[in-house]
Amino acid sequence: MSNLALYDVQSAYKKIHEIVLDLAESLDDEQLRWKPAHYNTSIGFYLWHLGRESDFLKAAIQEHFPQIGPDFGEAKQIWHTEKLAQKWGFPATLGETEVGTGISDEVAASLPIPPKAQLLDYVHRSYQAIDEFIDLLDSRYPNFEGVEDGLRTAIERIRLNLLVFLMHDSRHLGMMECLKGLLTGFGSATEQRG
Repeated sequence: MSNLALYDVQSAYKKIHEIVLDLAESLDDEQLRWKPAHYNTSIGFYLWHLGRESDFLKAAIQEHFPQIGPDFGEAKQIWHTEKLAQKWGFPATLGETEVGTGISDEVAASLPIPPKAQLLDYVHRSYQAIDEFIDLLDSRYPNFEGVEDGLRTAIERIRLNLLVFLMHDSRHLGMMECLKGLLTGFGSATEQRG
């Protein structure tokens, strides 16, 4: 019996990526950095965090599950390869694997969000890399026919991680929409009337 995936994670990833990027595109640099009083993170922070998490996730999966095949590529992160932490002036104390999770509110508030064009370029490329990875995974392993147990377990764990990160992205998109609504009066679900 064939065990087909019971989800279409790829279309869900592409849709949430589209919504995140559309939201960010609608704002200028100042709006991306804006924070309400007594709040530590901006839309720009969440945008960086989502791009950083996608970049990290793809490389971590490739590193931890090499049995999926060599054509999935090397476990490289754009963040490290292009030394973006240094280029953007992120604190040296921020760990090499730090993706914005578990850092203090003070550190999150102090991160130097880069100009919109640079930030969006990074997020676009991180999203493209994870989308291409998922495309390859789902085309290579659409079900578990002929897949040995060890590889099957790896694929199941990868797909679980992808779903967890999809939920994570959805939560942060909600935070970004809330901040946009506070800033502009219109969230992504609000139709602006002129």
